[in-house]
Parts: sequence; C-alpha cells; structure tokens
Amino acid sequence: MANAVEKIETKAEPKEERGFNFWTDKTPCWEVSHCTNMIKAECPAFNYQFLPCWEIEGTYCKLDDYGTDGKDTSICEVCRVYKTYGEGKPIQLKLMGRGINTSLEMLEKTAVA
Repeated sequence: MANAVEKIETKAEPKEERGFNFWTDKTPCWEVSHCTNMIKAECPAFNYQFLPCWEIEGTYCKLDDYGTDGKDTSICEVCRVYKTYGEGKPIQLKLMGRGINTSLEMLEKTAVA
C-alpha cells in the first residue's frame, strides 16, 4: 500500500469550484469520524469541502502530539474514508497552507513577537 501513496508538496492552490462539493452523495469524513463541532470548526476538511480530506494539508486527522506538520498522509492509507472513496488513487496534497498546523504556527509566531 505504501507504493500507492504519492505525496506531492506544492504551493499551487487548487481552484475552489463554486458549488462543487466532493462529499455530495457520500458520507463526509467528519461524520464517519464523529467529529465534534469544535473539531469541524477548525478542520480544513470541513471548511474546504470541494476536496477530499486526504488531499488537504493539516486536517485534524493528520496531526498528532509528536510534532507532525500536517503533511504526513500515512494515516490516510489506513483510514476507512480513504479506502471507501479514494478509489486506490495516489494521495496528492492539493491544498496547502490552510490547515490547523498553519494556524497554530501563526499563533506561535504572534505569541513570540
């Protein structure tokens, strides 16, 4: 499975397609994972529904207490949401700089200044 995952880190932002919602006719990741309203409010997967969660940097699931930067998609490889809707396609991060980790970094810089 590790060979099926390709991580592409790029600064190119995807075009937010008005009216397009990846989760239409699917059970969204935040429902499958039973995310609280607090988590949904912070998680870019909920805020940028035009992309699947595995293509977004800094989603709640990609973060941990061990200094992860939100770009590690290894958790996605074993996730039931990706297995259900990912169609076995390689994982490519398409939305960068809008994740929870980016918000935390900005807060830390503000606190230090």
